[in-house]
Amino acid sequence: MAADLSGPILSLAMTHNELLSITMDLRQIRYFIAVAEDEHFGRASERIHIAQPALSRQIQLLEAELGVTLFDRLPRGVKLSAAGHTFREHCSQILVNLNHAVSETQAVARGEAGMLKLGFIEVAAWSGVIPETIMEFRRANPDVRLVLSQMTSLGQIEGIYDGRIDAGFIYNPPNDPLLTTLPITRHAIMLAVSSNSEFAQRKSIDVSELAGQPLILFHRRESPAYYDEIHRGLFQAGVTVDVVHEAENEAEMLALVTTGLGSALVNECQRWRKPQGIEFLAVKGLDVGLNLALIYRANQSVPALRRFLTLLKR
Repeated sequence: MAADLSGPILSLAMTHNELLSITMDLRQIRYFIAVAEDEHFGRASERIHIAQPALSRQIQLLEAELGVTLFDRLPRGVKLSAAGHTFREHCSQILVNLNHAVSETQAVARGEAGMLKLGFIEVAAWSGVIPETIMEFRRANPDVRLVLSQMTSLGQIEGIYDGRIDAGFIYNPPNDPLLTTLPITRHAIMLAVSSNSEFAQRKSIDVSELAGQPLILFHRRESPAYYDEIHRGLFQAGVTVDVVHEAENEAEMLALVTTGLGSALVNECQRWRKPQGIEFLAVKGLDVGLNLALIYRANQSVPALRRFLTLLKR
């Protein structure tokens, strides 16, 4: 694809004991290439649809600006001078680079190239929509550089605001007018118990059986909505638990379960990577879950993200 651009956009440097800055019109470069290919002003003028006198004048202006003779004039036609051969090699490369720049720029604008920075929560990406969508996007858009960062939900929100990521997969997104939320799915919670627990051999437990049980929970500052939903669910079920520890993340919670400190309410996705010494039980009567969503700036302008959203919605 040829770029139809005009104006003084090219700067060349020549050294004659000092550096000379030379600017020229891109059209002059194209005219020069045409004459160099045809070795004849008349044939070149017909091919590129410009009057021969005007073409000759442009070449003369170019030679005057460069301070060199680009063509040796012959009785019939012209041929490149030694300086002209050198200039043609560089000009040809300039046009190749320019066409490449144009095509790549247009690909980025269409979202077919460039970069897309996504945040995600590790446990949510072990199985399901996140890995499936990312793999499909990479297959369909091999020229987009996909940068993936494992972050907490709070960290992703901050990352979107400061530009570290373009979008993020988080749980229980906030009601923020500056962010757009695309709901994806809801993950239930399960009870993680030690293999030595009295409940370890069971598949499920009723929420009422948690009354008085030592329980390890998530710290509220990491996910206020999730924390409040768990306590609201326990309250509505009329269950009072003994909270023995509030952890920063579920890895810490599961580690403490293996020590026998207590049981923990965790994301059902943890079952895809069950730690040794732990069993997972469904909790009946506790309608609590984690709403997975993709969030991004409402005024986002990343073309590759638009393509990712189209794929995710599909």
